[in-house]
Amino acid sequence: MDDSAQERPTSAAAAAMLGQMKRAVFDGSRIAVIQRDLQNNVLYANAAALTMSGVEHVDQLRLDRLFAGEAGRVLDEETRGRRNRELGAYRVTLTCQDDPERQVAVEVTGLPLMDERGTVVGSLGFFRSLQHQVLTDQVRELTLSHAGRADLLPLVAEALRRELPFDLMLVSRVVEDDSAWESEIVFNHPPFRQDVPTAWYELNAAQRGFMESQDGGVHDFETVMSEPPWSDMADEPMCRQMHAMDLKSSMWRRITRGEGEDERTVAIMTLLSRERGAYDEQHLALFNQLPLIEAVLCSLDHAERVRDRRQLRMFRELNRCVDIQGACRCLSDALIEIFDWQHVSLFRIDSARDAIVRVASARRGDDGQAVDTGVSWGDYSQGIEQGILGRVARTLAPQKIPDVTRDAEYLPTPDGEPIRSELAVPILFSEGERVRFIVNVDDPRVNAFSREHVRQLTDIAHEVAGAMERISDLTLMTECVNNVSDPIIATDAKLRIRRVNPAAEALFGVARKALEGRSLLALFQNPAPLAALLDGTEAGDRIGELRVCRPGAAVDEGPDAAPNAASSAVPSAVPSAASDAAAAGAEAGGAPVFITRSDFPGKLGGHVFIARDLRPIRRSVQLEFLEDTAYELAVETQAPLGMAMSCLEDQLEAAFQSDAAREQARGRELQTVLRQLGRVKHAFTRLAMYNREARVASRVASPIRIDCEIDALLASLAASERRKVVFETAVRKVEVEADHMQMHIVVESLLSVLLRAAPETAMVRLTLVPDDELVYLRLRGRLPPARRHGERFSAPEAAQADLRLANPLLGKLMKNQGGALKAGVLPDGDTEFVLSFPRRRAHG
Repeated sequence: MDDSAQERPTSAAAAAMLGQMKRAVFDGSRIAVIQRDLQNNVLYANAAALTMSGVEHVDQLRLDRLFAGEAGRVLDEETRGRRNRELGAYRVTLTCQDDPERQVAVEVTGLPLMDERGTVVGSLGFFRSLQHQVLTDQVRELTLSHAGRADLLPLVAEALRRELPFDLMLVSRVVEDDSAWESEIVFNHPPFRQDVPTAWYELNAAQRGFMESQDGGVHDFETVMSEPPWSDMADEPMCRQMHAMDLKSSMWRRITRGEGEDERTVAIMTLLSRERGAYDEQHLALFNQLPLIEAVLCSLDHAERVRDRRQLRMFRELNRCVDIQGACRCLSDALIEIFDWQHVSLFRIDSARDAIVRVASARRGDDGQAVDTGVSWGDYSQGIEQGILGRVARTLAPQKIPDVTRDAEYLPTPDGEPIRSELAVPILFSEGERVRFIVNVDDPRVNAFSREHVRQLTDIAHEVAGAMERISDLTLMTECVNNVSDPIIATDAKLRIRRVNPAAEALFGVARKALEGRSLLALFQNPAPLAALLDGTEAGDRIGELRVCRPGAAVDEGPDAAPNAASSAVPSAVPSAASDAAAAGAEAGGAPVFITRSDFPGKLGGHVFIARDLRPIRRSVQLEFLEDTAYELAVETQAPLGMAMSCLEDQLEAAFQSDAAREQARGRELQTVLRQLGRVKHAFTRLAMYNREARVASRVASPIRIDCEIDALLASLAASERRKVVFETAVRKVEVEADHMQMHIVVESLLSVLLRAAPETAMVRLTLVPDDELVYLRLRGRLPPARRHGERFSAPEAAQADLRLANPLLGKLMKNQGGALKAGVLPDGDTEFVLSFPRRRAHG
């Protein structure tokens, strides 16, 4: 109300009734004062009353409109009380004249005004606003009724806005300790899209001192943000965005938790207005008196409880995982939903390859749920000493990188996503000696993670380490069981099958799902030893040899067949001939296995059976016996064959030296016999080559004069074969490091093939070429082309076929000695085999 309106005289009677009261006392009061007559005409109203009523002049103030509805009835009753010279004290809700939707709760004290004759002519009312108390009660009621709900802070903000007008309300969560003060905006009203490439703001020493020196305050926002210490944040996108909103006034208060020495700041609530000077000390007092601490703490606790529930669900799902890759996927998805992070990856430390391998990855979808990125185990790996992950593996400590562009060890993401901050936390198993897994979180915002995030994720890593270790051991055990060659069957105490491995599925010829729940007795033809377990008879750990039923024979039986199978497993006292014949026929069709068992721990109950298939064992024994026999036969036959062939060659030479036609014919027959004996000798040499000791035993290298060995080998040939061999060497006394037996087998085999395949007039050349490091032995001769399909082998082609069969073994024998075997066809059509041996080195 302007001065002219306030000083305007109402009437002489009014001036007389005011008497000694000074108009200045009422005009400057914060309590609304209204003087009226008994006909409810307003004679006087101070500035506080005009503001409360929503009018500018006394002449505009109408009590019938101010006391609308139920308030009008109260006014009539109080008027009668004034006529009776009674004092009045009552509460009523007034309706503002400028905004009928806005109501003001007040407490009124009414005084009767009398003239000089003592007649009541009016009333003087003092109106004390109860809006502050109403607002306090409303905030408290909202806190009680909406605790644990996400809409608590928006409702509180709307309630505040009527008494404390603002254009923007912010709630920032604070994480403080002895070394740092970090804050993140968690709520804004009205909602708007924040341009926040920086998530958590870390205050410097001056800014932290400013916040800790006071509990709240009223400031000129533009001035504060343009001067130290807050001018350092002027270039932050969030500050530029608020500057663009033309915010000029601010009022803030601290939200604390605890009392005394345990009191700490957990949040900051700030009101901002576009009107300069919108807030004063009176607004700040009301702001500090309101029970906003409880509302903000309930909101923060609600978010914390949501995280706790999601974390509990994560542990439950993790306990259901049976393989480590599924556990890693479960953990990455859960962390996305618990913390609303953008991208989480799980890495495994592969100590065998000294690498860090990505196992699982998830990102945050538009609906806030985790979305699998589709990565597979090992699609990305890096060195164990590289990058931020390598630093975690070295230090066994979490790494929080506020800005990866300032970290020299940062490796770009394999998916090509923009990353500005990263958090990596190790998962250590019970021994605690090395990192097993790494939880890696990245975000496109700068400083997206706080110290509280590091603490929370570290606690989760410690809690899930036991489950991850258990699942890793279970995965390893499952892989061992699934890849072992022996069938393994786990049953309960009633011998009902609970789990089998793939080898057991192959043994019984039935899928795992069809076997689970069946009786183990139904899978064997003679289950009497197994039935002893059900009868309580001690069966021992070695059940013995049993025969498996034909594949699928027990699939048609239901789970209830176990008692029947157990009873039928006990042989009758007088078996019939027909049953004996049937049993014999059944045994003839089943695979023999040897059964051993072990018991589960007593509280679990059940058995583990291992069924070793006897057929491969018996076949291996047979093959071993045949191999030993063949080798001994080959060794024992070499000398007699050599003596016989030498004797026949002498007779062959004598026959060809004679001019008699009969002797010439006899010589040709001897030549044919010698060729056949040569094939027999070569066959026995191949048997000797397949000796298992020569194949798998480690080589016995020794210095060997290879030129002397070749001379001795050529001397052992028949005279007709010696004439076909030309041995050339530029240097005598050539020593190599080789195994005597294996070298002899290789050279003799290749030479025998070339001699058998060579025509009568062709020659086989052996050339010894020593080098600085190696000694090369070249064997050159002519082999026929490979035969066409359907044609019979001739002698040369048979030799070539034998070479193709023996060549892989000959190469292995050369490799065992540190040498090599190469074969090639020369331009003239000859075939050349090149053997390389390491040259003997002088010692000392």
